[in-house]
Amino acid sequence: MKQRRKRRGEQEEKRGFRERLCHALDLSPDLLPGGYTVELRDRNLLTLRGGGKILLYTPEEVRVTLREGCLAVRGRRLCCISYYVGAIGIEGEIDSLSFESVGQGGNR
Repeated sequence: MKQRRKRRGEQEEKRGFRERLCHALDLSPDLLPGGYTVELRDRNLLTLRGGGKILLYTPEEVRVTLREGCLAVRGRRLCCISYYVGAIGIEGEIDSLSFESVGQGGNR
């Protein structure tokens, strides 16, 4: 029984305080400060709210910092159509989105 409790405790530690709090209070994570939302419309328009600075900007890839890591958007003819405080719009043929740690090729 102790091992079961220990495993459950290890899983709780891996999740992090913000995630545990949101789960316990049944809140959406983007409501707390530092949260973010990603909205994709028809594989041609992406809106990111709560992101930080742009790490990489090419027609094939855009990387944006998040609270923990970064968001990599890959595709063709990518163009940043808006960049406001806390909101970024990207347009083009979006092939993939991936959440990565900052060290994974973020500074090419």
